[in-house]
Amino acid sequence: MPSFPASSSLWFSFSSKLPGILLLLLLGSAPLLAQEKNVSKDSQQWMQYYHESKLSDSWSFLIDGGFRWKNAINDPSQYIIRTGAGYYLSPMIRVSAGFAHLGFYSGNKKNKIEYRPYQEILIKNKWQRLGISQRIRAEERFFKEVLDGEVQDPTAFNYRFRYALMARIPLFQLSPTHPDRKLVLAFGDEIFLNAGQEVTHNVFDQNRFILSPGLQYSKNLTFSFTWNRQFGSTSLPSEYKLSDVFWLQVKHQLDFRGGGS
Repeated sequence: MPSFPASSSLWFSFSSKLPGILLLLLLGSAPLLAQEKNVSKDSQQWMQYYHESKLSDSWSFLIDGGFRWKNAINDPSQYIIRTGAGYYLSPMIRVSAGFAHLGFYSGNKKNKIEYRPYQEILIKNKWQRLGISQRIRAEERFFKEVLDGEVQDPTAFNYRFRYALMARIPLFQLSPTHPDRKLVLAFGDEIFLNAGQEVTHNVFDQNRFILSPGLQYSKNLTFSFTWNRQFGSTSLPSEYKLSDVFWLQVKHQLDFRGGGS
């Protein structure tokens, strides 16, 4: 399996500085936007399952799916199904590409669907006990309205670019006989930016601040109970939304390289 320690260090040094500056600028602008614009608040509840099957030292299969509600699981909001393939340039760097399908609801009825190809690079590093990951993702988003159950034409389109910086630290071990069973804490931030001819006022899409305690049941299975403080734009230039999202995440891996799981 190829290894690129020099390029990994160079990339980490670069990406830890430039996107970090962008992150601070956007985080700093969020309160200002909240003061100058009309901000509505809501609560959301998400559930999502993430899976990676390692097929070889280089290749993996990725799939995740989830559902989202609003107002204490009373109103459906969105579903997502996403799949892709990943290729490891080194044990710490994975590039991947795939496709997602989403549906959006209004008044308990599906009113829009989205087809979303994506490409990303994921970089992991470790500093003592702290694991640090960075993800840059590009998405091509195709939207269609749904009226009375029928998908309509035409199609709206825009690009979206995402940068996530996350840290993860084990807090303490839960079982003396199962060393991988432990309580962990993840935290970080993700920025979303829109681009394209149809994007006018909402270049800034959203920002997510994430705090995620989790139960690592084994090295291949983790349950995370995540709080996501999400600040985002809407279709109206003067309107923004601030959401408290409570998010159950299940992360699961299978390893077929040696028949293990």
